[in-house]
Amino acid sequence: MAVVAVLAFMLFGSGGAGVGSPIAQAATLSTSTPGYRLHMSLELTSSALNGPVTATGSGVVDIRDHATSMSMSMNLGSDPDVTSQLGGAAIDANIIIVGTTAYVKFPSALLSSLPGASGKWFKVDLGNLAGVPGLSSLGTSPSTADPSETLESLRSVSGSIVDYGQARVDGFATTHYRAFLTASRLLDSLPASDQSLAKPAVSILQQALPGGEFPEDVWIDAHHLVRRVETTLDMDLPGGQNIQETVTVDLSDYGPQVPPAAPPASKILDLAKLVG
Repeated sequence: MAVVAVLAFMLFGSGGAGVGSPIAQAATLSTSTPGYRLHMSLELTSSALNGPVTATGSGVVDIRDHATSMSMSMNLGSDPDVTSQLGGAAIDANIIIVGTTAYVKFPSALLSSLPGASGKWFKVDLGNLAGVPGLSSLGTSPSTADPSETLESLRSVSGSIVDYGQARVDGFATTHYRAFLTASRLLDSLPASDQSLAKPAVSILQQALPGGEFPEDVWIDAHHLVRRVETTLDMDLPGGQNIQETVTVDLSDYGPQVPPAAPPASKILDLAKLVG
């Protein structure tokens, strides 16, 4: 269940409508900017959980240098096994993505079984996860794990568009649109070089989405910039479990950003070597 939730959070933090639609046009214009700031939030409920799981994150996307930095905080709810192991329900993590390489820093409570790992950044080659034991099921890629792809995938996924009228988002006057998307159409929208990497993730989500599609809401301002993207998923899992998840991404401060940099080499552990 955790794998599906993470995939949904990172893969479907975005989506879109066909070329020529107001959503695709706004996505194209938004990705032509040097960068932006983002805030992400997630709420997940499931019949398999004692309570809801929530997460928030904020960060910077530098489009020109294909670099992203993000801090995240996840509240895992009231499961006694989780809270006893972690010493609480909250987990904080920091993520830096430079090109196709991600660096993730976890709290020390999660690393007690790995001597010397506390305070380190785990290096993950997003293009080679399929060959890493224990991680191949993620089936991820730069397009599924990089928040900067939020706007990119909005540019070409087709679907009918509904105009819900005017709404204010973070102080901006916007128009609220909705498109219904499918995982297979999202896969087709990715560059050919990314499709083989994303296929396992899309396959998992295709099986989990009972109706085969999901709604994607997009708010666009008067300058044709995307201000908010919200995805709602209702997923069925093996064993009869069900997950309802809402992921919201707010975008602001379009313009030049300070490029995120990789951590110092002395602070990096290669995840592939640890689990290989």
